[in-house]
Amino acid sequence: MQCSVPDGILYAGLREKSYPFDWLWCPSKTTYHILHRLIHQGIDSAIEYMTTGYTYYEYKQNEHYESVDGVTECQMNKETGLGNTHFTINEEYKTTLRRRLERLLHVIHTEPILFIYADAASPTTNYHLDNVEYGVDATEYLLKIYDLLSPLNPDIHIIYFCWTERKKENILEYVPYDHQPHFSYVSEIIKHHLIQWKATH
Repeated sequence: MQCSVPDGILYAGLREKSYPFDWLWCPSKTTYHILHRLIHQGIDSAIEYMTTGYTYYEYKQNEHYESVDGVTECQMNKETGLGNTHFTINEEYKTTLRRRLERLLHVIHTEPILFIYADAASPTTNYHLDNVEYGVDATEYLLKIYDLLSPLNPDIHIIYFCWTERKKENILEYVPYDHQPHFSYVSEIIKHHLIQWKATH
């Protein structure tokens, strides 16, 4: 959902390759729809979904963004909530995205999958895109992702780093945490958990 996950993986020494959800704002619902398109309609459909319908936004405060008429460094889709602030959406990016989607599709069919999702740091430092709320409970769509991928690859494990009040009992692994002042604190939580996870798997 934000940069805490790729940062946490990197700090844990486990980042080996780049994948299509890295460094994006991607709500769990949107993540599910991208994966569904990738598996059932192919890479071109996933690329189209991830690179069209964008407008420009500017940063206000407390991770709140608002749409503007002019060109800025922030490109976001207000329908899907998919936000891109680290890349410019152009042909070069589409080529990179295709390579990452191909890599992901290969992994889905051939390798064990560890899928990680994290909540925002706190409700007061959350992500808002006009009226799009990013801080929703991701459980529903993470379970849909599990149901989508597990028939293709039963060796899948999903970890949800979530606000404490969102922990539930189901197939997902929940790592609860209290609200944090900044996403970098969430990265540290992810890092330490992944180091322990690697030692036992």
